[in-house]
Amino acid sequence: MKRVVLLIALGLLIVGLVVPALVFLSRSPVLVVTDIPFAALYGEDRLRRRQLSASAALFRRVRPVFIADDASPDMLIAAISYASENPFVVLFPRRFAAVAERFHGESPEIPAVIFRGTVPAGGLPAGNGILNVYGTDQGTDLFRAGLFAGIIGSMGRADEAGLPGGQRTHVLWQGRFVDPEGRGLFSGAVMERDPDSAVVFVDTAAGMPDTRGVSSMVMAGAGADYLERNPGIPVVLFSWLDPDLTSREVVAIFDDSPWALVVPATRMAANGVASGVIPSKPLIFSDRIADNRMARAMRRSAGREP
Repeated sequence: MKRVVLLIALGLLIVGLVVPALVFLSRSPVLVVTDIPFAALYGEDRLRRRQLSASAALFRRVRPVFIADDASPDMLIAAISYASENPFVVLFPRRFAAVAERFHGESPEIPAVIFRGTVPAGGLPAGNGILNVYGTDQGTDLFRAGLFAGIIGSMGRADEAGLPGGQRTHVLWQGRFVDPEGRGLFSGAVMERDPDSAVVFVDTAAGMPDTRGVSSMVMAGAGADYLERNPGIPVVLFSWLDPDLTSREVVAIFDDSPWALVVPATRMAANGVASGVIPSKPLIFSDRIADNRMARAMRRSAGREP
């Protein structure tokens, strides 16, 4: 009798493992168009981790479609067809927008997404619920980055400021698509966490204040050369670059790559959302932050909404 019970239990365990696996493998996959230079800079191991976590979250396979940077549209369409004859959703970076439109024309029943990043939607197709265009929620990103900056200033370099009166300064190195609303969200968030500080917006090295009083720098635009010449300032970086390729001064990254946003984008496309914005995925590097309290405060702020 005990043997029968054990066999039944074993059979139920096997069924419990096999059935979900069969369901997982039978579901149509999500395809993410990924050019090879991007994969190299993003980090292949990091990309695989994103692939596994997204597959688990969506309970369906998430697969990259690797393509050479100079591949023709015909080659890319063929690569998508080879990866899956009936994908659940196909995700395209903005640089492949024309291919996405062609794919939509040839397979109008398959949802597709174009990621436009922070670039305005002008010149891209209007979303229709099947071919969809999603941007980066720059307002939310700047708000969260402002919270990070304020935390760094109030908890990190409080006694190191060298400006008159000891006032701490937070610098936003802004890209060309940062608008007044974004600057206001950033400033408000900084002041919430570090009310006695100042905020400076720059887009060139000539606009930088005295670095002795700078407590943090948020890089939402170009400025990597300046960072290399002025080490020692904690940096929050808007980038999808592999963190291993960044300096120790970079304590957090806001990643808006397709691989960071694949889960929310797939869910939006499955629900027929034609257009919208998605916040970047904040990455906080605790091993680069000496104060554990600071790292914990940043993690608690990483999901806040403006």
